Amino acid sequence: MKTSRKMRLWVAALVCLFTPFPALAGDIYATGGWTRTIDASDLTAGAGSDLAASYESASDATDLETSVAGNYRVDVRRNVGSWDGALSLYVKRTSDGTGSGSVSGGTAYQEVTITSQEFFTGSLSRTDVHVQYQVDGLSIDVDPDTYATMVSYTITDL
Repeated sequence: MKTSRKMRLWVAALVCLFTPFPALAGDIYATGGWTRTIDASDLTAGAGSDLAASYESASDATDLETSVAGNYRVDVRRNVGSWDGALSLYVKRTSDGTGSGSVSGGTAYQEVTITSQEFFTGSLSRTDVHVQYQVDGLSIDVDPDTYATMVSYTITDL
């Protein structure tokens, strides 16, 4: 009897606008996300073998756009979602985008946790700042299910 194990990973980008006191720092917009179905074709050596330890999205899975008049910091976090504790989500910036300003940092994978943390810094407005995701911790020991989380990007005036 053949059994089928399927998992579905879903990462969506959510934008949070941070309003410091008393003025708005700027705006950040995110579009895109990542969905990956993992099934028997992902077994490393066929039936009875394990899954690859990690999976990556396309390098432009999410596009960020900032609309800011000065310097800023972009923070990242994820919600709890329907997420297995064995899984870890990582994010990195894969492009500088275009526009009058600049961005710095965030080009190495960093784990996205439920606690907000600095992702990258920038100045002025940028478009098409690409973001890539990676999920680690998958194995045949992780129960087949649909795992989903929402990633939030928050902009803060510096």
